[in-house]
Amino acid sequence: MSVVAGTKLGRYQIRSKIGQGGMGEVYLAEDTTLRRPVAIKFISLDSMGNEEVNKRFLREAQIAAQLDHPNICTVHEVADENGRSFIVMQYVEGETLDARMKRKPLSTSESVDTASAIADALTEAHNCGIIHRDIKPANIMITIRNQVKVMDFGLARLSQPLGLGGNLEIDAEASTQALLTTPGTIVGTVPYMSPEQVHGQALDARTDIFSFGVVLYQMLTGVQPFAAESPAGIISAILTREPSAVSDFVKHCPLELERIIRKCLVKDRALRYQTMSDARTDLQKLRVGREQGSSVRAIQPTAEPHSNATVSGDVPKRPANISRRAAFALATVVLAAMLVSAYALFSNAWRKTNDNPPNSVAYDTYLHAKVLMSSENREDNESATKLLESAVGTDPKFALAWTQLARAYYIKSFYYTPEESKELNLKAEFANEKALSIDPNLAEAHFVRGLLLWTHGNRFPHAQTIESYKRALLLDPKLDEAHHQLGLVYFHVGLLDKGWTEIDKAVAINPSNTLARFRFGVINLYRGQYEEALSVFKSTPLEKNPSLWAFQTATALFQLGRNDEALSLLDKYLHDYPKDEGGVGASVRAMIFAKTGKPHEAEAEIAHAIAIGKDFGHFHHTAYNIASAYALLNKPEQAVQWLQTAADDGFPCYPLFANDANLKGLRGDERFIAFMTKLKQQWERYNNTL
Repeated sequence: MSVVAGTKLGRYQIRSKIGQGGMGEVYLAEDTTLRRPVAIKFISLDSMGNEEVNKRFLREAQIAAQLDHPNICTVHEVADENGRSFIVMQYVEGETLDARMKRKPLSTSESVDTASAIADALTEAHNCGIIHRDIKPANIMITIRNQVKVMDFGLARLSQPLGLGGNLEIDAEASTQALLTTPGTIVGTVPYMSPEQVHGQALDARTDIFSFGVVLYQMLTGVQPFAAESPAGIISAILTREPSAVSDFVKHCPLELERIIRKCLVKDRALRYQTMSDARTDLQKLRVGREQGSSVRAIQPTAEPHSNATVSGDVPKRPANISRRAAFALATVVLAAMLVSAYALFSNAWRKTNDNPPNSVAYDTYLHAKVLMSSENREDNESATKLLESAVGTDPKFALAWTQLARAYYIKSFYYTPEESKELNLKAEFANEKALSIDPNLAEAHFVRGLLLWTHGNRFPHAQTIESYKRALLLDPKLDEAHHQLGLVYFHVGLLDKGWTEIDKAVAINPSNTLARFRFGVINLYRGQYEEALSVFKSTPLEKNPSLWAFQTATALFQLGRNDEALSLLDKYLHDYPKDEGGVGASVRAMIFAKTGKPHEAEAEIAHAIAIGKDFGHFHHTAYNIASAYALLNKPEQAVQWLQTAADDGFPCYPLFANDANLKGLRGDERFIAFMTKLKQQWERYNNTL
């Protein structure tokens, strides 16, 4: 049966064709009995013989007919004419959200109002046990009266039986494979899929919450959060990449709105909003606040513990009473203690989540590698990687070995071989996802997921990384490396007290975690407590991580005015480790030369540091040192540019930037003042939300 203008279908008369999708065709028609316009949807002629399409078509009608809500398109009936089924729906006069965004960007206020209506519709659907599974701008209509209508339940599924004695069987996993193979669906659907949908896992209402977050992000910014050049690239981004902050696109985006979006887009659904109702409530509170004239940004941030920050932006130093911590820092860690501690921490780790012990040979190999991974030098990393590859080869079901292999790949990519980062990161992601497929509740794997997020290539998504570490600690509060790395992220974003607290926990759990203990010195350095920092650094063996040890120790000496000692230390480091990964050694030399009146030597070291250091995971420290060197050379424009680079690349440490004497010459520069004002706002936001 062909459908043309004038065709009669019982009491309905076709007027014109108004749309076509991968599964069906939609026509404007008139209900001649009730004298009202309706929309009629047919299965396309090409799809009529496809049993899956026919089931899906019927499913859409039966599911949508259960819903009665002002923000959901109403289904009037399902009928058949000459063997061709069709759905009669409410005619919605207007345009899709997709078309609306392309025609004219939505304001923040319009975006929040539209999102609230979508959230209301999805809350109703979820309360009826219905999951949409295909939320995207093309499935949302904006009427000529600006009313929102959620459309197209063709991919929906029931999480509970239909009421009134209905008996509709639905294939819960009919989505991912079809979405990736059905013509015309990749571009319109993949960018809005949740990580669990991409993985082909069983879905619940939280998949709609993720897709909703993608739509809200796009309404506000005008771009998709996981945009890439190909469907495969989009899928990779959904699984591994964190989107840019909304505030990067929207100048005055309310902090609360950004938090709502972030919580919708958490990759681990256990940490996402658990119900659409919760997200809707937060949006409604935001709207009420707006209507009452309050400003989310006007909320005063809670001060960091032990902080007395003043209006002027000065960040006070931490009191010097650190006797207990200094005692920790001076403790000597012997190899025997490391081995005993490693065995105590890891020998029974598999029992937490897995009833089946690993192969004994694989387990012994894993323990050997684990001890080597207490260091982050190149040689130990290579040896540990080979051992772990052997362990998973011996026992492919050994989840702990898979996740530690992922971490070994990460360390190599982050510190030593950025030119191989793409390949290594893919291998790391595969290994860690393999671990999670074996044991979804493996704390170590959730911890490593955070590590893999926090990279130069991902633009260091601090909030999402912290969420992964916290998820790991919920599963295993005694995971010392999760505390350690959580503390590291905290002090990178300037939350020094929070960072110290987490490092303290790591060392209390595992006193032989030498790299965690080293971080006490870094925090002291950022507080301006240089003698205390130097004491910690001197108690840490260089071979744990040569580049970090050398540049941090040399920086402490430089800040104390002991320039000759700093240069001597760097000369020895560069002789023994000439690659100077990240250019950190060269960048400290640049600061020293700049301060001692040797501008040509300083410029040469800056150029060398940039040439050899870019793309390394810890290049943000090099960038900060370059900024300091330019400040000492009285070149404020270059200095501010490099401070911005350091902050954007994972090191927005406001307390350090505010107190470092090397930046004294910038304090009156308008560019520096504007930069610091923005950085302080970000620091206050982190203090309130992380």
